[in-house]
Amino acid sequence: MYKLLILEDEMELSQIMKKALEKDGYQVTVWESAAKKQISDFENFDLILLDIMMPEMDGFTVMKKIREKLDIPILFVTAKVLDQDIVEGFRLGADDYIKKPFSLVELRARVSAHLRRENREKHQFIRDDTYSFDISERVVTGIVEGEEKKISLTKSEYDISLHLFR
Repeated sequence: MYKLLILEDEMELSQIMKKALEKDGYQVTVWESAAKKQISDFENFDLILLDIMMPEMDGFTVMKKIREKLDIPILFVTAKVLDQDIVEGFRLGADDYIKKPFSLVELRARVSAHLRRENREKHQFIRDDTYSFDISERVVTGIVEGEEKKISLTKSEYDISLHLFR
């Protein structure tokens, strides 16, 4: 079950968002402020929905604090709709920017899409005509006797081969 955090000072809106997202099976936590939170308080969430205009500590400041240590999807949900605010949000590391007022259907779809992308297997390959290095899986595939086969290498052999291949 995915764990979502809604950081929103408008409690009525945050409760509406929470109920909508819980329908999709998410475990949703709501905070009115992040001013007294430590970075470790954010670590257990899979996605954060973040308002910009909050008392004590604004969403831009919260974003900077989170991005110093964590790489999880963060979606701004805000009434700040000027281009400069949107650009600033993305510059600070936002993964999406949802303008208020918004559709709950759209919110749910965006959250689902971000979580789906976040959980895709991430493979990075380096290839040529004969060899393929799957860097994330540490697997080498090559053409051996005319057939594509996995080549078994020790960790050291893999590291040296990859270094030479690059």
